[in-house]
Amino acid sequence: MAFAPVIAGKTCSIADQSGSGKTLAYLAPIIQRLRQEELEGHSKSTPQAPRVVILAPTAELDSQVLDNCRSLSRSGVPFKSMVVTGGFRQRTQLETLQQGVDVLIATPGRFLFLMKEGFLQLTNLRCVVLDEVDILFGDEDFEVALQSLINSSPITTQYLFVTATLPRDVYSKLVEIFPDCEMIMGPSMHRISPRLEEIIVDCSGEDGQEKTTDTAFLNKKSALLQLAEERPVPRTIVFCNKIETCRKVENALKRIDRKGAVIQVLPFHAAMTQESRLASMKEFARSPSKQVSQFMVCTDRRVVECKASREIDFWGVEHVILFDFPRDPSEYVRRVGRTARGAKGVGKAFIFVVGKQVSLARKIMERNRKGHPLHDVPSAITF
Repeated sequence: MAFAPVIAGKTCSIADQSGSGKTLAYLAPIIQRLRQEELEGHSKSTPQAPRVVILAPTAELDSQVLDNCRSLSRSGVPFKSMVVTGGFRQRTQLETLQQGVDVLIATPGRFLFLMKEGFLQLTNLRCVVLDEVDILFGDEDFEVALQSLINSSPITTQYLFVTATLPRDVYSKLVEIFPDCEMIMGPSMHRISPRLEEIIVDCSGEDGQEKTTDTAFLNKKSALLQLAEERPVPRTIVFCNKIETCRKVENALKRIDRKGAVIQVLPFHAAMTQESRLASMKEFARSPSKQVSQFMVCTDRRVVECKASREIDFWGVEHVILFDFPRDPSEYVRRVGRTARGAKGVGKAFIFVVGKQVSLARKIMERNRKGHPLHDVPSAITF
């Protein structure tokens, strides 16, 4: 669906569910077009002047896009790509940029730094990709970065907006700035994988039990530990809404196996350094032992800057546990979409709910099955 309009240079919005292949959908035609222009002598890379700029909300997502670029390049279509983000040696990044790259991947803040300091030129720019554009609009640097791109690049520059959900306010902003934007809506938009089994776990407690935040947590913790002790599951992602809850969950899981012989707990949240987060991701991406269950415990994207729920792109995640119900119903699709990915992926999502969240979860599941958007569904009541 995306290849023909993207390779033709049209400005497009590419939207489909998590795991549907959106990164490849824009990278393949972009790189093909760059190669054609090289052969025709129309454009080539020059120092500090990339032909493609990809903005993504976080360093982890930038690294994920870079991995896709390198996979393409190793497969017979050589091109130079690099990431510029915080947490890495600035001098090395600037030296690489000076040598000339085809594709520059950056966070909005680091992109603005390069522009303001004169390290980056956009005169040769052919295409701009805004990956996870709905999240980017929530970044304080993004709108300034977007305006800088528009003002400093050629008028013929192509813009691609990539997302797994397209809220009305984001769509309105896009069509206001780019009225010629072509919508490419994937067949799985607002749907979850048919190979995903969703299981609601009611943690409200007994009728006579006092309903408080503490009792809700204890009930959910009990359900989590029961799942963890049932049978070894190589990879499980646990989503929480707060760093405080995240740490409590980590401690609860570690108490099952203090030596880490059968359960490995890998935290991933904004209270950690970027190096520590990357180390957790690297460990989680390795092929785990069949005797060891890995649990990556993440915070909600709207609570912390790391936005882990959207960045983790590991194949082979068997279980996803929504320890806390997402505040935004649209986030539900993204979280459960971390499992059952790709053409043959299968998985289970356990949704821990309390009180009125039970009926809300059922409503969301029903809308997902029908392919209806979730933007009109009320926000969850949190506990």
